[in-house]
Amino acid sequence: MVAKASAPPIQPQVSSGGARHLVRLLSVVRVLLPQYRALRRFTTGAADSSAPARFAASLVSLGPTFVKLGQMLSTRPDVMPQAYIDALASLQEHGPEVPPEVIDATIKRELGKPIDELFAAFEQKPVAAASLAQVHRATLPDGTVVAVKVQRPDLARLVRRDLDALEAGLAWLYRLIPRRMQRTNLRAFLAEFRRYTFQELDFKQEGGIVERFRANFEGRNDVKFPTVHWSHSSQRVLTMSWVEGLRLREAAELLEAEAKQRLVTRLVDVMLKMFVSDGLFHADLHPGNIFFHRDGTFTLLDFGMYGELTPKQRDRFILYWFAVVQRQTRRAFHHFKAQTQILPGADEEAFFARFAVLADTFYASRLSEMSFTKVYLDMMLAGYEHGFVFPSELMLHAKALTTAETLIFVLAPDARFEQLSRPFIAREYAARVGSLDLLKRRVSQLAPELFLLGEMLPPESRDETWDWDATVDVFGELRDRLGSTVRGALEGGGFWQALVEPHAELVLKTTPSDVLVSDLLKQTWDRYYELEPGVVLQPTLGAVFSTHAAALILAMHETLLRHGVSAADSYRAIYDIGWGVYRQMAEPPLLIASAFTRDPRKRLKLATDLFRSFPFGSPSYKWRDAPSSDGAIAFDCLKCPVAEFFASHDASELCVQTFCRLDFPLAETWGGQLERSGTIASGAEVCDFRWYPIQSVDGALK
Repeated sequence: MVAKASAPPIQPQVSSGGARHLVRLLSVVRVLLPQYRALRRFTTGAADSSAPARFAASLVSLGPTFVKLGQMLSTRPDVMPQAYIDALASLQEHGPEVPPEVIDATIKRELGKPIDELFAAFEQKPVAAASLAQVHRATLPDGTVVAVKVQRPDLARLVRRDLDALEAGLAWLYRLIPRRMQRTNLRAFLAEFRRYTFQELDFKQEGGIVERFRANFEGRNDVKFPTVHWSHSSQRVLTMSWVEGLRLREAAELLEAEAKQRLVTRLVDVMLKMFVSDGLFHADLHPGNIFFHRDGTFTLLDFGMYGELTPKQRDRFILYWFAVVQRQTRRAFHHFKAQTQILPGADEEAFFARFAVLADTFYASRLSEMSFTKVYLDMMLAGYEHGFVFPSELMLHAKALTTAETLIFVLAPDARFEQLSRPFIAREYAARVGSLDLLKRRVSQLAPELFLLGEMLPPESRDETWDWDATVDVFGELRDRLGSTVRGALEGGGFWQALVEPHAELVLKTTPSDVLVSDLLKQTWDRYYELEPGVVLQPTLGAVFSTHAAALILAMHETLLRHGVSAADSYRAIYDIGWGVYRQMAEPPLLIASAFTRDPRKRLKLATDLFRSFPFGSPSYKWRDAPSSDGAIAFDCLKCPVAEFFASHDASELCVQTFCRLDFPLAETWGGQLERSGTIASGAEVCDFRWYPIQSVDGALK
C-alpha cells in the first residue's frame, strides 16, 4: 500500500451505472449507519464496549471490499478510536471455501495449463480461505513444496462496484456538508484505499514487492523471504515457497535468553533497515506474518500491505529521533511539524503544548506505560487534533512501527526500542552525512550565496528538485576556471598541509636524515601530486579521504627511502604522524557514543559502528558482522580500498606497518582492546576485528 497525492474532487453524478451504485450505497448505509451512530456515542463515552466488535462484524457482512476497508482503518488512529483499531486489527477475514472446480478453472485460465500438469501434487482443501483469496499447499514437479494463492472469482468487478458506490456517497457528502468534510481528508483516504485494494488484487505486483524486499536484504542470512515461483504465478495466482517455523509465542518460550537477545537485536536491525534505510517497509508485521527458526533467523510473510517513505521523510525521522533521545523537545517538534499539512485555524501553540506533555511523559515513563513508537504515534494524533495533518504514508509508518515493536516486547519485555535502535540510527546518520553525492548536492545548493554574500540560503528558497546535469556542467566550468587557484592553495598550505604538517614537522625532526624537514615535506607533496591522479575516486567522502591519505603515506615513504632513511625508521615515522591525525578523527565517534550511553561495551559498539559508516562506510568498504561467544564486538572487513591502493603499488607491507597498526591505539582511546589475526593488506581474506571493553583489576568494566 503506497499513499500518493490527494485525488481530484469527486463530483456526484448519475450515469448508466448510477442506479446500481445507488442500490449498493443504500444497502451499505443501512448496515453502517447504526454503527456510525454507535461510533459517535463511543467517542463521547456513552456507548457500550461491544460497539467496536459490532462494527468489525458489520464490515465482514458487507464483503471483501469492506473487510479490506477495516484493515485499512486499523492503520489510521487519526480516524478511529483505539478500541476500534484493536477490533479491526484482529479482524478475521475468513471466507467460504471456493469449490475445487472453480480453483482448477482459475489456475488453468491464468497459467495456461491444468493443475495436474503444473503440480506434482495439489491439496484441494485450502489451508486458508480469506476474503480475497485462498491458499493451497502444493508440490512442484521438482519436489519443491509451495503455497499457491488463488484469487476468488469475479472479485475485481465486486470491488469496483463497492468502491464506485462509496465514491458516489462521498461526493454527495462533500456537496451537503462541505466545510465539515474539508477537515476529514476522506477524499484522499478513499483514493488511497482504491489504489491499495487494486494493488492487492494484482498478485504479480505483490510478488514484485517480495522481490524488492529480497534485493534490499541481499547478502544477509539473518532474515528470509519466500521465493516467488514466477513460472507458476500470474495476476490472480501467486506461487511462493512453503514456509514453516515457530510462532512468536513459541519462540519466546523455547529459545534461551541469550538466543532471544540476539534475535531481538536482529529484529531491530531489520526493522530499521526497512523503516529508515530503504524506505520500503512491511506495514503489517504482526505475529502472524513472521516465522522464527531455531538457527536464529526468521522469515517475513504476506506483503500485501507495505509502505514507502521518501528520502526526505526518512531524514526527518532520523533527526526527530536524535532530538527525542537527547530530550530536545523543541528541535523534535520542528522536524515533526515540518512534515504536516497545516489546516485553516490550526493551533500550533496548543499542538506544541500537547507535544511537550507527551515528551515529558515519555522521558519519565516505564516501558509498560509508553514506548518510543507509541509516543511517536500519539504525537501525530495530537497534531491531527490541533489542525496539523500528517501524510497517510507517515501515519502508516507510525502504525507499522508500533505493530513491529510488539514483536520485540514479547521476546524482551524490558527492552526499550530507542536504546536498541541507537547504534543503527547513529550508523545510518553517519552513512548519509558521509555520502559524497549528498555532500555535492548540499554544496551546490548553499555555496553560491555563502561564498559571495556570506549568507545561507533559507530553506524555503531551496528547490527540492532541479536540473542536476546543469549543476554538474556549471560547477565543472567553475572547477576548470578555479583549478590553478585551488591547486596553488593546496600546495601553499591547503587542507592536507594544515592537517598533516604540524604532526609531520615534530616527527621528522627526529628522523635520521641530513635533509631539511621543509625539503622532505616539499618533495613529499611533489610526489603526492604525481600519485594523486591515479587514485580511484571513491563514492563516499570518507573513502576519498582514506585513499588519498594512502597516496600521501606512499609519497612520504618513497621520499624518506630516497634520502637514506631505512624502511623500519620510515614505517615508525609515518605511523607516528598517522596516529597524530587518526587520534583527532577518533574523538567525534567517542563523544557521540558517550552522549548516548555510559556502558563501556555499548559505547565501544557505537563508536565502531560510527567508524564503519564514516570514514570507512560502504560501498567503498564492505563489512560483515561476525558471531562472538566471548563478548567481543566482532566484524570482518571484506573490502578495503586502502589495501587495494597499496597492493597496486606493490607496497602492502607499508600499509600493514602504518595504516593497519593505527587501529590498536584507536581501540585503547575508545576504552577497548583490539585483537586481529590478519588484514587484507597482509594477505588474509578479511580483516577480522574483535573489540573488547577493557576490564579493571577486579574484573569490572571501566
